[in-house]
Amino acid sequence: MAVREIDLEMLQIACSIFNDYKARGVITKGNFNDMSWSLTDQTRNVGLNLITFDGGEQKRAMSWIGCNYRQYVECVKAYLVFNLGEIGLASLQEIVRVFRRLATAAGYADIADFEYTRHIIALLQIIPNGNERRDGVIEELEERLARAKGKRREGRQRQLADFRSYLRFHDVLQSFWQTANKRQKLFYFPIYFWWNLTAILPLRPTEFLLTPRECLRIDDKNNILTVRRTKLKGAKEKINYQISGDYELKEYVIQENLAVEIKWYIRATENMKLSSLDTLLAQNPHFAYLNGPSSPSNKYYSYACMNTCLRMFYSEIIEHSGEDISRIHLGDTRHLAMTNLIITGGSPVICRELAGHSSIEISANYYSNVSNLVECATLELYRKSRIAAADITGTPRYPLSTPADMRRVTAGWCASETIKAGGIDDCLRVINNEGNIGDCRRCDYYRPDNPGVRFEYYDVNAGKQQVEADSRYLIRIIELVRKGLGYEEDILSALLRLQRSGDHYGKCLWEKYAMEEVWSWQDQKN
Repeated sequence: MAVREIDLEMLQIACSIFNDYKARGVITKGNFNDMSWSLTDQTRNVGLNLITFDGGEQKRAMSWIGCNYRQYVECVKAYLVFNLGEIGLASLQEIVRVFRRLATAAGYADIADFEYTRHIIALLQIIPNGNERRDGVIEELEERLARAKGKRREGRQRQLADFRSYLRFHDVLQSFWQTANKRQKLFYFPIYFWWNLTAILPLRPTEFLLTPRECLRIDDKNNILTVRRTKLKGAKEKINYQISGDYELKEYVIQENLAVEIKWYIRATENMKLSSLDTLLAQNPHFAYLNGPSSPSNKYYSYACMNTCLRMFYSEIIEHSGEDISRIHLGDTRHLAMTNLIITGGSPVICRELAGHSSIEISANYYSNVSNLVECATLELYRKSRIAAADITGTPRYPLSTPADMRRVTAGWCASETIKAGGIDDCLRVINNEGNIGDCRRCDYYRPDNPGVRFEYYDVNAGKQQVEADSRYLIRIIELVRKGLGYEEDILSALLRLQRSGDHYGKCLWEKYAMEEVWSWQDQKN
């Protein structure tokens, strides 16, 4: 609702909206005139404690804001009510804290480090009877907001932790799960399920925690998992503060091994007290493991429970594994899944996710990490291959002669078994930057007459530059699709292009590690 100034009519409308949310059960405690309200979105309860301060502080703040204490409180209440349905409860709680601090600020200098600048500006603009000092503060805040947006456009995107930590976390978790007893499995199942699901399917933590109890079915021998996905993507969707209104059920095919573990967990917890929200995860194993209350009062297995479980996994399992693994956060797996999906091939799921973002900066969080993931994954794979081959003796070398069974091609030889058999499938998989099929210089089976061509093909710097160029190309395509000037198929094409360059970059790195090992062996020999 567009509000230019808070007057008596606007206050009456705000009071009516407040009572409507109270009738719907979103506001659970308090009246519009009270200084404390309680709200719920079914997954959490939030208290909003409004402005209270001493007379001296009132005078200090109101002198530049240009209103008295009662008017300021009324404007804050109206602003909060008019934004119900637009802002999540957690953010609403933070905004109230900011407004409390604003009420005792002496001017711009005191609020320069405040978060939620946009909301401070909006509140100050609707307070009646403006003055020159308040207008000056608004102007400075608007300039700061514009500068912050400019910095985000320059590409200051979130970076994930070292991807090696994610890869090693996976190995430790899988190893632990093979030997864990029933008590451990019941407690740590949320971590096992979260990792094996959300590192592949990009779910938000709350979406994962709201997985329905009856989440698994078999269809034509496929294991179908039902999860809840948020409808709130972007500013166009109104918030209902109810699970049925803010989430929708979606189905995905999952692997057999994960389905087996889900079935086991459902059977193992079927006689326990289950969530009032009808979610899969039970609280009893969690509190029993921690020697907590036998009948937890929370409605469901919450974000706090999940955080505790992850922290325990680090202290009990990872710290004794001998692996160097940085701290992983629950929200990381969504970014990891999106990045992994980008470099392993496009799909309708990833296209819809990228095209549906309200801001291009959100999508940029994912493809800014592609080259980092390729580097870490390749290094970890090479490290494991050398550990596995530690007992092999011999002389590492590259063949200088051409095997007799290769087929002659332009300026070199082809080692493809498909080509020798008369097929062309391997050729069709090779596409250069211009989109041409069958470029031998891009093919792993190609053995050029001039060895220098091969070294040029495996140029690590050129490989990384191509990944980053293809990432920027994907950015442009997603932006066009979001503006209605392209199609999801365009995103798929750009994703495949990035997949090819990511795969090639990995091979460049592998070649580099192999050559470094050869040089190291030669130095030791000499």
